[in-house]
Amino acid sequence: MKIDKMKWAGYTAWIWSLLYIPIHIYWAFGGTALMPGVWKDEAKWEAVNWGASVVLLAAAMFALLLVHPWGRKIPRWLMLAMGWFACILPITHAVYGYVTKGLFLAGVIPVEFFDFSAWATVDIDYIILTDLLLFEPWFLIVGILFGLATMQYQSKIKEVMGQQNNIK
Repeated sequence: MKIDKMKWAGYTAWIWSLLYIPIHIYWAFGGTALMPGVWKDEAKWEAVNWGASVVLLAAAMFALLLVHPWGRKIPRWLMLAMGWFACILPITHAVYGYVTKGLFLAGVIPVEFFDFSAWATVDIDYIILTDLLLFEPWFLIVGILFGLATMQYQSKIKEVMGQQNNIK
């Protein structure tokens, strides 16, 4: 299958969203790899991970809407609003994470700034480092990909609308 050069960001956002699901499913089933500690309420941890998996699957499906013709059946304004939301939210998450964790590591903010109350035990250094090196980069990249996919969608829609106006 040849991927149109105007669709690469949408397909990449689709793949990137799907790549984050397996770890959440693993954690939902009780896996402990990459865990910085133990949650107090394992049922809540399970629910959080199933919820994250559903949101990630919805994000992946939305990425496909941005590149397939059936995405044009949804009102353009709604697709653009969802696309820019899918861009801004994860980028904001990453920036917040980088700033707060960076300030913590620099000794500017105390550990009490963070809410670790859901954890029965937690290795704070480990959670900060995995967040900075693994999770925040994922959020930053997916936000950028959705921004690029939304821009590509927007330009493709303008092209299609221009072709329709030329036919009339």
